[in-house]
Amino acid sequence: MTRRVFLAGMAAAPATLRSLVADPKFKCGFRIWSPEPGAHRSQGLLRTPDMAAEPVWGLAQWYSRFTLAEARREVLTDGALLFSDGAKAVTFDGDLILALNGITEYGGHAPERGQPWPHLLAEQQFHSELRLTQMRAVPFHISYRLLRSKKCEPQGFDEQRHTAQFVLYVTVRNGNRASKGYGDYFWFGVPMYDARYRLPRRHAAKDQGSPKKQGTGKFIFNPGGAVYATHPASDGDWVSIEKDLLPLMHEGLEAAWDAGFLAESHDKGDFHFGSMNCGWEVTGPWDVAMQIRGLELGAKL
Repeated sequence: MTRRVFLAGMAAAPATLRSLVADPKFKCGFRIWSPEPGAHRSQGLLRTPDMAAEPVWGLAQWYSRFTLAEARREVLTDGALLFSDGAKAVTFDGDLILALNGITEYGGHAPERGQPWPHLLAEQQFHSELRLTQMRAVPFHISYRLLRSKKCEPQGFDEQRHTAQFVLYVTVRNGNRASKGYGDYFWFGVPMYDARYRLPRRHAAKDQGSPKKQGTGKFIFNPGGAVYATHPASDGDWVSIEKDLLPLMHEGLEAAWDAGFLAESHDKGDFHFGSMNCGWEVTGPWDVAMQIRGLELGAKL
């Protein structure tokens, strides 16, 4: 019979929490990336009154017909600061509000199948080298409120193809330079809103492109909205997510391997966080706005 002996005073070492997100309240504003997809060519800055340093956040506006580099700056009656280019808007009011008018972007039309769609994504690179295997937990928090979601239904409108999604993605990346798979990654998703559904659906598949819109070709693992929240953003109330993402990230890594991705390394010790983005992808004529606050992502060691 195996006998377990517990020695007095030998308690487990207390966990330490390391924050991974720089400037989680967006106080330093944004560097604006060109709408040219994937180029990361700076077109200027969105400056906030509290801006004391260069932005750590970039603002991606892939495939938009407009650019926030030409945005009008307006101080609202409540003191909030609004930047708008006529189709996209960013508001700083202590929280962050991201708005995208797909009706304007598509000129009131329903886009054809395979046509690129406009994005409005806050994004940043992580600089931590912590591996998944070093973490006890990945505590995550965000609160969000849908302020507006209006659709236009012109000829050719398809409820399944033409939608508006508010998402957060983290890239889980092979950071081992000695590995043949160095630099490979998959997309791990936290879905917050999809105009088609009460709660966003699970999605686990290749990021597939089209002749008009190039995909990354990487695996996407999105566990679905019901994993994170019990009531939908479409109710118009504040929704909060408080979740340890680590078990889901392990699940996503296993799903990627099962689907034939990340084939050059099956060692979880090779993987860490590469980057994150959060915001709108609008594939149809929808006019939408989301308010977010309380963003936290950490590593408990």
